[in-house]
Amino acid sequence: MSLRIAFIVALALVCGSCGDHSKQHATIRFWHFWSEPAQRKVLDSLVRVFEREHPSIKVECSELNWADGRSKLQLAFNAGTQPDVIHLGLDWHTEFARAGVFADSVPLAWLLNARACVVNNNATRFSIGLCATDAHNVIKRVLPYLWSAGAQRFYTTLPISATIDDALVDALWIVRSQIENGALIERARQLDDRLLNNELHETYTGAWIIDMARRRRITNLRVVPTTSILNGDVLAISRNSIQQAAARTFTTWLTRYQQARAFAVAISDAGFPADLQSASVDSAFLRDPLQRGFLDVTRMARPLPESRLILSIEPIVEDMIVRCYGATTRAEVQRIVDQARTAIVALER
Repeated sequence: MSLRIAFIVALALVCGSCGDHSKQHATIRFWHFWSEPAQRKVLDSLVRVFEREHPSIKVECSELNWADGRSKLQLAFNAGTQPDVIHLGLDWHTEFARAGVFADSVPLAWLLNARACVVNNNATRFSIGLCATDAHNVIKRVLPYLWSAGAQRFYTTLPISATIDDALVDALWIVRSQIENGALIERARQLDDRLLNNELHETYTGAWIIDMARRRRITNLRVVPTTSILNGDVLAISRNSIQQAAARTFTTWLTRYQQARAFAVAISDAGFPADLQSASVDSAFLRDPLQRGFLDVTRMARPLPESRLILSIEPIVEDMIVRCYGATTRAEVQRIVDQARTAIVALER
């Protein structure tokens, strides 16, 4: 990893644009979710390159985590202690943007990725892996199964409640029926381990599986191209930032293809630069068949509908899915779905 980071820093220095030689110094605060040590190290190395190219701008980084990052951001905005630049998921941006806390309503796209159906043909124990209990993971890993089972409208348009129909009930019953055919219900990380250990035939997972497979010299995994959810990492500038010029310089630099590429090459689970057209002809993302498969899925993935309510609706939908795993009849699935629809309608009024 250290050699890879050194290469990234050297590459960014060579390819970087001209620095900002302004006499006025500025310090900007950047909150991001790349909190794992390897992720943080790569991002910190890019920030140091930026500071060398722009000696009048200093970037102070702070890490958030996906478990409580949303609430910390809400508290910071309410208290007036928000950072100048915020990294957040594409599906989170709308809620904050509609509250008027960002300088721009449209975020700067940075990275894109998708969960993909990864198959291990050497697996001998379980058929498919269905995610349970992990917030934000259940819907990303199971929704594509529901779409392929006939609920193509579900969670694709607003209002969400209007997409909860008989086709969804049928799809949930089909997915639930897989349990009798050897499906496995576990948390996301356990599903990944089962896949790598030749126990699980297929599951939807993230691009982090690429590096996990490389480290273990596993070459028998492949991606099945299916429609999935488009996930994105975006950058936004706080409306009340007093360093907006410096913040724009930083966000523009970090989201350029060369910098996004450097990060994605070093951290496989980051996905790909937001410029997917350029990524699709970039040899860095085409050499590994597994990574190329994730790129293909990302290019065909579709974003979830934009709504300030999406983060409130998501746990209701995930609870509905998990409860249906234990249903014994289609009628029971119907009751669970009706209860979820009622709760979502109440939110959408």
